[in-house]
Amino acid sequence: MWRFMWVRTLSKRFLSLLAVALLSAVTAWGFPQFTTRENAIHLAEILENSRFRDLKVESVFVKNRTEDEYYLQALLEDGSSRDWLLDRIYEWTLTDQLRLTSNTALIFPFPDSTEFKVFDKNRFYQQALTSQVYLKRFAEHDILEGRTLPLGIRRFRLLEPGEESRFATDRFGHRYRYVLEMENGMREILTYPMAYDILHQGDLIERPGQDQDVYRRTYKVRDMVALPRQLEDEIRSIYRFGVEVFFDRPITLSQRLFPFQVVEQNLRDPETGMRRNQFYVQIVFPNTEKIRDVPGFRTLEYLRFVEIVTDVEHQQRVFLRAQVNPDIFELPPYVEITNRNSVIVYFFSVTDQSVTRYQQPVDDTVSVDLPRSVVRMRGEESVFEQFYLRAVEQIRAAQRQQDAHLKIQTYIASLDTLQEASLSATSDAQVSQSLKQRDVLLKLLPELIINNTQRKVLESTSRDEQLSDDLRLELLRHLLVAARFAPLPQHRRKVETLQNILR
Repeated sequence: MWRFMWVRTLSKRFLSLLAVALLSAVTAWGFPQFTTRENAIHLAEILENSRFRDLKVESVFVKNRTEDEYYLQALLEDGSSRDWLLDRIYEWTLTDQLRLTSNTALIFPFPDSTEFKVFDKNRFYQQALTSQVYLKRFAEHDILEGRTLPLGIRRFRLLEPGEESRFATDRFGHRYRYVLEMENGMREILTYPMAYDILHQGDLIERPGQDQDVYRRTYKVRDMVALPRQLEDEIRSIYRFGVEVFFDRPITLSQRLFPFQVVEQNLRDPETGMRRNQFYVQIVFPNTEKIRDVPGFRTLEYLRFVEIVTDVEHQQRVFLRAQVNPDIFELPPYVEITNRNSVIVYFFSVTDQSVTRYQQPVDDTVSVDLPRSVVRMRGEESVFEQFYLRAVEQIRAAQRQQDAHLKIQTYIASLDTLQEASLSATSDAQVSQSLKQRDVLLKLLPELIINNTQRKVLESTSRDEQLSDDLRLELLRHLLVAARFAPLPQHRRKVETLQNILR
């Protein structure tokens, strides 16, 4: 019995010590108790004539513990005087025990900083009730972070008493207060700090501009079709295939609003029924709904189980999702918005990546940059980007060209443009990028030029005709390029022979 009581006594002491330790940890790692002198003076001015619970705050004084640690002392209307540490003030703002005058609210936007703001609720109401457009800014950790989407506002309202308990608080303890409902079915549940940011960032727009797209309804997915594999870049032997997703109306969203991510999920394998970690590539379609069954594809080149799925974590958003082996997923997908109510997502392959070898490691892949997406335009283009993008377009035009002679001319023009890009580069990375593209072209051009010149000479000989002077001079100019960059001696000998024939 005595042993049992002794154990209980030790347990109580241990629990007491543990509670003290936890309390100390909260004090050490929670909201700061003290602030700077300037911040304390400003806060004291704000809290004059406020109400603490049911009592009016008559006066607020600034006190300090050290030269850098300041707090407040409040004199209430009942004659009592209290020391107010900053962590207690922060707590009272969260629970509405401390209220400012003129329908304003004291907010601390950051849970680890004594920096504060005064939120003018009346001004926010006026703006919210008269605005037609809400500029939604996608939050931190969202794949769409940093992007915006203008949405038509349906109505603004305050949370009703029953709703407050359902939505409770955000992760920082701020209560949800308002609901901003959109015409497309989305809604934003707002705290005071969120409403403050919306107001001061100008995200509530009374009247949109004439040229501004405002999204008042979602896009509805109708169908999707597979696009067959075809040569994308003959220089590097890159192939492309794709999925075209059709919608109920033309797409006016910008290309930046269709990012992709590769995620690892523990899901049940459709073939075996066993749960295991699997990798998926997901292309985001914002402001979009899937309202009916859209058949997918079991396999598409190296992709498996290609389908449209609803994003359960975000409103009015779907994914084009496919299972993928990350070891062979080397080039990022590319999104193209068409004029036929569809979006095409292109995928690329640089080696044989068929699903029959899905579990096999790929040792002979070549990591390359795709010309189409090598420069991402954000803001105003630099001089380098202008030249480099022009070279990319010239290369793509050459690849589409069926006439070998015109193809060579366009390739040579792209070499000149790449030279201008290199001269206008402002960093090592830019110089390296343009020169790498140039070197790839120079490996290809000599043999193309030799084959084309031989064909032109044979055609004229078979018809017993002379080459025109203009064509002969063009071929000689081409051969000068081939002679300069021919990689092998036999190539250089062929160039010399052809030059002698043309001269």
